[in-house]
Amino acid sequence: MKSYFKLIWAFSLVLLFGFSTAMAFSAIPQDYDTLLGTWDITLTEMGMEMELIFTMEGDKIKGEMVFEMGGAELEDITFEKGTLTFSATVDAGGQTVSLDSTAEIKEDAIEGTMSTDMGEMDYSGTKRKED
Repeated sequence: MKSYFKLIWAFSLVLLFGFSTAMAFSAIPQDYDTLLGTWDITLTEMGMEMELIFTMEGDKIKGEMVFEMGGAELEDITFEKGTLTFSATVDAGGQTVSLDSTAEIKEDAIEGTMSTDMGEMDYSGTKRKED
């Protein structure tokens, strides 16, 4: 009977240690340094230039798109394993355009596609060097 309680006690410790270790690793935020900052973007076909600006607010990524005719707040931002996704609703000279974007980030380079009701637009750019 004594060995049965030792076995249960040992098993409980293993479970407790495993659970606490899993919780500790899940609490570690993803490294967003690659993403955070200002990206200078060019829409390939149109030659239109814009900025994508990413910051952290608590544990949430915030983003903004800025271009000559205005800008938009980025929504539903995810960044995992170098893949960035976001959506936005843009007021383009009085016309509202919804877009979804997927991009790959490698070091200081970004390449992606923005999908709208009017079609897809490829873009590329580089991360601005902070002084």
